[in-house]
Amino acid sequence: MTAVQAADKARAPTAASPVDVQREVAPGASPALRGALLGLVAAVVVGGVLWVPAQLWPASPARHGVHGLQPGAPYPSGAAKTTAAGTAAQRLAVPAVVATRSVTPASAAPAAPAAAPLRAADEAAAACALLLPRLPGVSRSECLATQLHASGAQSRQGTPLYWRDVLQPGAAPASIAGNRPVAEPLRVLVVGAMHGDELTAASLALRWIGMAAAEGAAGLPATAGAPVHWRFIPVLNPDGLLAPKPTRVNAGGVDLNRNFPTPGWAQDAPVYWEKRTRKDPRRWPGHEPLSEPESKFLHQQMAQFQPQLVVSIHAPYGVLDFDGPHDPPARLGRLRMDKLGVFPGSLGHYGGLHRGVPVVTIELEHALIMPAEAEVRAMWRDLRQWMNTRLLEGGDAVAGLPTPGAQRRGGGGE
Repeated sequence: MTAVQAADKARAPTAASPVDVQREVAPGASPALRGALLGLVAAVVVGGVLWVPAQLWPASPARHGVHGLQPGAPYPSGAAKTTAAGTAAQRLAVPAVVATRSVTPASAAPAAPAAAPLRAADEAAAACALLLPRLPGVSRSECLATQLHASGAQSRQGTPLYWRDVLQPGAAPASIAGNRPVAEPLRVLVVGAMHGDELTAASLALRWIGMAAAEGAAGLPATAGAPVHWRFIPVLNPDGLLAPKPTRVNAGGVDLNRNFPTPGWAQDAPVYWEKRTRKDPRRWPGHEPLSEPESKFLHQQMAQFQPQLVVSIHAPYGVLDFDGPHDPPARLGRLRMDKLGVFPGSLGHYGGLHRGVPVVTIELEHALIMPAEAEVRAMWRDLRQWMNTRLLEGGDAVAGLPTPGAQRRGGGGE
């Protein structure tokens, strides 16, 4: 072996023996101590290899989806709690918009006396968050001022049916009341958006809530001689209104304005749908009267509230229709009286002709564009004037008690 080969062999790495490793781990230590240290290092390495994957990929999901939460421990603030059933808004399955409500932690819950106003404000905000994106000509402040709240009834898809009562104080002047004392307010039921694609019908009902409330707050003007108990149901068909493309029918595919129990419905409604509408799916009356939760709710209001006048708002024919006793209004704003006909299962047919309650059907000119502000106020003014001069002087009709000699006219709108 040459001198160069000997030098290369001296520099080449060789396999370290256990004794060499122990010497490098703890040089100068005894063999026993070096062995103990080497075993400790090996144990730490093996433990780390087993522990880290278990933390990154747990074998089963943690409770409530939050790792480290112990049974019975309070839910951490800021964590997103999820359940299999989903949130209430998700269960409603309402397209396009979702109503939300803030939740106050139990530790920060307000005192009992302040809870009711907060709940009412939250409920009105939830109603506006749900409906307002579809309502033309209504601002958020106007919507919130209506103070809508849930009636307790729901649509077919579980959407709340909102309403608002406005009770105006005061008594009618003797000249208007015909020298008769007014024992109680006139009960008027206003219904909007029975057809979900008639968006302006809901908007007009909301605008009129504000006008009715303003009359009560400021004192009755000259055009409002009698106190009135208003009940507004601005959106009877929320599922149709909130559909991706608003629909006339409800979520069950039923035309609510053909679903009321008019005489002979079982024979007349199917024939009319098949022969006159040629089975138009937008005008299907359903399998039986009051098959839908929305029509059942309105039917209950006719019996419980016992309105002396029903105002049903629709679009877009640009006319007035009328059913029942008393002389109809000749005009409301620009709209003129023009009978649309009698339809099996319509509200006008059921309320005006069957139960003897005057039903004024308003057909706005546009389903998507609200009338001008002056027109909205003119329609309200003319309606209030007609109520004072016709309903009070001509006698009151009460739902459920047909008036003898009720005029058989009209048909409850399209």
